[in-house]
Amino acid sequence: MSLRERLTRRIHAAGLRIAKEPGGRAANTVTGLLGLGRIELCTNPSCTDCAPAPTTR
Repeated sequence: MSLRERLTRRIHAAGLRIAKEPGGRAANTVTGLLGLGRIELCTNPSCTDCAPAPTTR
């Protein structure tokens, strides 16, 4: 993981911890202005990149 990605993830996580969803949006604004990138949260439950692995029993 690159330094830019680590910084972006830490800033975004801090925003989410402090102010939930509005904090995440604010963190994306800050990281976007700094040129670090943005983190988009996927809400699609069938997304193979984001959805948890199915449990087998």
